Amino acid sequence: MRGVTSEALAANHLVVSDTRLDFEEVFNACYEPVYRYAARRVAADAVQDVVSETFLVAWRRHDELRGEPLPWLLGIARRVAATQRRGSARRDALRERLSSEPAPLPVDGRAGVHDSQLALALASLGERDREALTLVAWDGLDHRTAASVMGCSTGSLTVRLHRARRRLARALGAEHEQPMELCEQARSSL
Repeated sequence: MRGVTSEALAANHLVVSDTRLDFEEVFNACYEPVYRYAARRVAADAVQDVVSETFLVAWRRHDELRGEPLPWLLGIARRVAATQRRGSARRDALRERLSSEPAPLPVDGRAGVHDSQLALALASLGERDREALTLVAWDGLDHRTAASVMGCSTGSLTVRLHRARRRLARALGAEHEQPMELCEQARSSL
């Protein structure tokens, strides 16, 4: 730090402190009006998020503040609230679309006890085993592609699948079934 004196460092520190104190004053003076503004425009569970995001943006752009802070903050809050409403509308539309779609049935067209047993058995597996099985069974990926997704070699994935199928068979309590039969049964149920 050549050419930087202790006086310059002290002056720089004061600027940071002054900025922080200025922002605290703005926050304390404007929090309630910004909160009320947000409460009139977004759902109750999103009000605090909008207020927090508003002050975060204001902190980042504090040096752009000219004049009265409240109109500037309300302008930020208006844009944050609009973004929040658009996001909420997209989530609601997706939720509606997904809820209107029928649940997928197994290939044989029957749903029932086997599906819940399979779901519990899959949940009991480790994340890597579950991922390997679902990439092959649900997503229909070949071993090479599934290995690429999981970031391992094709041989490693093949071994992992073999072990995962055995663990799934044990979890299902179907040790007497052949692994290949179980695999076909799992694919049709998934």
